[in-house]
Amino acid sequence: MRILLVLIAFGMIAVPALLMLAREELPRGQRIARALVVFLAPAVALGFIHGVPDLDGRALNNPNAWTMLRLVLTALALILPWCLYVWFTARR
Repeated sequence: MRILLVLIAFGMIAVPALLMLAREELPRGQRIARALVVFLAPAVALGFIHGVPDLDGRALNNPNAWTMLRLVLTALALILPWCLYVWFTARR
């Protein structure tokens, strides 16, 4: 079950990055840069979880609030690539 969840999460992050690479109207360097931004953006949110001791599960005060913030950052990490993909592909 854990492997299935990891594959779903990786797909939610990798698919928008691959779609960004497949766009034809941009130069190759710009497509690669945008795809890397889309693919690596969740690492920032997940980095906060592992970098801040309170978010890593070692909170002494208000453990429920820290757990809720950890859940919000995890959900943000899964939604952020799609938001960035839509933002990058919007017509100006």
